[in-house]
Amino acid sequence: MRFFPTSILAAVFLASTYSSGAQSATGAESYSLQACVDKALSYQFSVRQAANNVRAAQSDRLASVGGLLPSVNAGAGNFFNSGLSIDPVTNEVNRNALSSASGSLVAQWTIFDGFQTWNSYRQSQVQVALAEAQLDEARNGVALNAASQFLAVLLADEALRIAQEQETVSNQLKNRSKKLLDAGAIAVNEYLSVESQWMADVQRSVVAANQYTLGLLVLKQFMGLPTSAELDLVRPTNLPNGPSAVLALLPEAVFQSSVLKQPLVRAAEHQLMASHYGLKRAQGSRSPTLSVSGQVSTSYSDRARKFGGYDSQILPVGFWLDGVTQIPVFAPVQTPKFLEFGFADQVSENVRQFVGLNLSIPLFNGFRIANTVKRAELARDNAEIQVQQQRDTYRQAVERAHADAVAAWRQYDASLAAEQSAERAYQDATVRFEAGSISVYDFVSIKNIYLASASNRVRALYDSQFKNYIVEFYLNNPLRNE
Repeated sequence: MRFFPTSILAAVFLASTYSSGAQSATGAESYSLQACVDKALSYQFSVRQAANNVRAAQSDRLASVGGLLPSVNAGAGNFFNSGLSIDPVTNEVNRNALSSASGSLVAQWTIFDGFQTWNSYRQSQVQVALAEAQLDEARNGVALNAASQFLAVLLADEALRIAQEQETVSNQLKNRSKKLLDAGAIAVNEYLSVESQWMADVQRSVVAANQYTLGLLVLKQFMGLPTSAELDLVRPTNLPNGPSAVLALLPEAVFQSSVLKQPLVRAAEHQLMASHYGLKRAQGSRSPTLSVSGQVSTSYSDRARKFGGYDSQILPVGFWLDGVTQIPVFAPVQTPKFLEFGFADQVSENVRQFVGLNLSIPLFNGFRIANTVKRAELARDNAEIQVQQQRDTYRQAVERAHADAVAAWRQYDASLAAEQSAERAYQDATVRFEAGSISVYDFVSIKNIYLASASNRVRALYDSQFKNYIVEFYLNNPLRNE
């Protein structure tokens, strides 16, 4: 069972229920934060490569398991010889054409090698856990980036909305000032000031629209969507207006409760364990290696003949002299008889077996073993340093995230108070401007302060939500069953 953080920061905006592929009223595809994270996780190359690394580590683990088992190999061959050759079956030397074949089954098993194979297997197990932790980290990074870009688009959208509202108000003020100018109620310079403010607000709307378009493009690219795709981001609702309970904890408490769940810390711990087994494996190369091997083989030759008994013949073996007459002497002689030796008979009758023990003792090898052990020790020492570095890096990240979240909520409270004050000033200025008791310069200045404070309040709200849930993510590290 594998777990991965596709629900990272999904509660950041308390997004409404989302169904993948749902269409909005405008025909655009609706995407909540969770949907954006899921889409980015399925697209990003770093996540897919990390998943392949997990499968590669699992394959290496299977190979290391096989290293603990005997190796068995079968072989066969067919050979054609001409000229001077030695028959592999009869060991006869001849110059005639020869066709031969052989087959074998060889088994070998390492009984003892200083536990090198065993430690290699244990190291491969840790390497799988290491690859899985790296996969979790890749997913975390993609999810956090997707959430950050989702937030950037929402902020750009809010900035565009405020800029358009400001442009609308400025346009209404310009039209009203034009009527007053035509009626001779205001001077030309007052109207020109209002018109100049309206043009500045139009420019601000264009800049905000460009920022929104660019932010949406970056989000599409991060999710692997074409630029022509129509997206309707699900806007957050019912955002909390205060920090969560997690910010009441000290950063040290958040760190201690979550450090062992962080992928980078887990990866460093697994790397340390892998280097420990790597060192033991290197040290094992100093030990003798004992292995057992066995083989079963057979062979065939087209020139081999099978002994078929003897033929009895009466043959002259000499003579004796009877004076001057030679009288032949005959005796029975047994002549060996050779028959055709078929392929099946040769394969069954030419079977050979052997079993043997092999002992290899390292005496001197040009300091290669000593160098291997030394490098393994350095790798272990570096892994220990990496563990401490990752723990310290994570501790600092938690401390910064906690401080950022606390400061963000303070900023939000201050921006909310500033907006409320600016809104009251703007409402009062609107009444006085319509009554003609303040100049257009003063009114425009108060209006700009109000709109800027409204924009700051929205930005502070999203920023505080995001940073708050960064801390919650560190503490809970939400994972979901794949």
